[in-house]
Amino acid sequence: MRTLLLSLAALATMALAQDSPFASQQAYSPFAKTGRMVQKGRTGVAAMHSVMLSETKIMVIDKAEWNEAQFDSGQSAFSVEYDLETDKYRPLKLETNTFCSAGGFLANGSLISTGGGERRGRTWKAEPGWQSIRHYTPCNDNSCEWSEFKTGKMTQNRWYPTVEQLPDGSLFIIGGSTKGAAVNRDEINVPSYEFWPPRPEGEIHMQFLNDTMPYNLYPFVFVLPDGNLFIFANKQSMIFDYKNNKVVKKLPDIPGVTRSYPLTGGAVMLPLDPENDYNVEILICGGSEKMRSDSAADDTCGRINLGAAEPKWEMDTFVHKRLMPDGVFLADGTVLWVNGCQRGWAGYNNRNHDPTFDPIIYNPIKPKGQRWTTGLANTDIARMYHSVALPLPDGRVWIAGSNNVDPPDISAKYPTEFRVEYFSPPYLFQTATRPLVSHVPRIVTYGQSFDILLNINDLIAAGVAPKNVRVGLLRPGFSTHSMHMSQRYVFLRHSLSEDAQTLTIQAPPNANLFPPGAGYLIVLCDGIPSKGVEIFVEENVNDLAI
Repeated sequence: MRTLLLSLAALATMALAQDSPFASQQAYSPFAKTGRMVQKGRTGVAAMHSVMLSETKIMVIDKAEWNEAQFDSGQSAFSVEYDLETDKYRPLKLETNTFCSAGGFLANGSLISTGGGERRGRTWKAEPGWQSIRHYTPCNDNSCEWSEFKTGKMTQNRWYPTVEQLPDGSLFIIGGSTKGAAVNRDEINVPSYEFWPPRPEGEIHMQFLNDTMPYNLYPFVFVLPDGNLFIFANKQSMIFDYKNNKVVKKLPDIPGVTRSYPLTGGAVMLPLDPENDYNVEILICGGSEKMRSDSAADDTCGRINLGAAEPKWEMDTFVHKRLMPDGVFLADGTVLWVNGCQRGWAGYNNRNHDPTFDPIIYNPIKPKGQRWTTGLANTDIARMYHSVALPLPDGRVWIAGSNNVDPPDISAKYPTEFRVEYFSPPYLFQTATRPLVSHVPRIVTYGQSFDILLNINDLIAAGVAPKNVRVGLLRPGFSTHSMHMSQRYVFLRHSLSEDAQTLTIQAPPNANLFPPGAGYLIVLCDGIPSKGVEIFVEENVNDLAI
């Protein structure tokens, strides 16, 4: 009888381990190669935009329309704060329409939402959001709310703009159109950029946004280690000095299809690493042939090394045809691609079809031909137009959204989607334990050395003492329309004490590498990540206001 009870207990332990990506699973987990996809929770509002607020909270923003989440008045919410610990949400009031807007964080920790759409009525009343600026200061007591500058705070209406966090802690706001449209047109194009907080020079013309018409909405923008910007739209790209409004270098066009809205692809600046002097490579994947519901999505990626004397695009497979993909960093610096579809173009009502259900992982350090991991745990939820994905501090990925019908319809062929999914990558199932970290400071300044405590005793006891320890700093970015604004991953210099219990880490040397604000500090032992811990990197410890 005792033997039977012990056997049942062992089976129960195994079952529990398989239910959790953070439990002991070294010998028997079926997820060590595939990872795991789990559906849990509902967002309450269609997840058109999302961004991490802290280790446990996500901001979710839709446009003004009908949603599950409603206030006592019966009016639909179109923004919620989502709690990762409970998978519950708290509706937040907004008075301006956030349709196809953008966002980022100031150095002080405040979230800024920029732009939006038209006035809306009925049970989702909203004033026009074309020129709106919205502030949200994260808090821990569920008391924080949006504060809005309803109009006139930007120099132009901006629908489909891009925001990038700058090294001085301000925001770069670029492009967009003066009103909604299936594709940009000359009479509504906004070929300019501006800043928040506003600068005396106001709106600054950018010829690039005329040259890339009509496919230039939500341009891809990345701050480079030299302080300039990489900017991409349509098939074109350049290195741009925004301080002097000057093109530093015109780059070659990417081969193949257009990669910008509404023929939407995705872009990632690959991890920055001091071992190669923070050399920059950009990866852009997917897109579509033309603005037709039967047009084939693209199955190629282009990768360009900006450190080369003459940068050129190296083309590679994207494994699957995929329009509107989301590329997000995993905790180990690889890139997970999820969401999207195989046919059509970005937009509402029968414009996109044949969802792509299979996640794939791109490893940038492997040679061409060996970079893709396939055969991962997939989904049966269509995630197409207006889907999002965010990497989480615990190593998983939060996936939500999909709303390609207007008005919302939960009974459509591809319904308005409120369900949340969590993807747990294979690295969470490949060892019996994970590295543990503690004593991570809340704020550090650029170039500062600091110590944290590391516990890898369980790994050593299990006979898998790590041979390679790395430290990464991940910023998840603002997710919308296959964009991940300000997303970046930087490896940090470090040294490990002889007893393997203390890591001395150097913060990023300057703000060009990691603009001021929050990131998640991750310790990797042979590719197995610790849970990320929120840390703020600032010019001065007094810059943080939350």
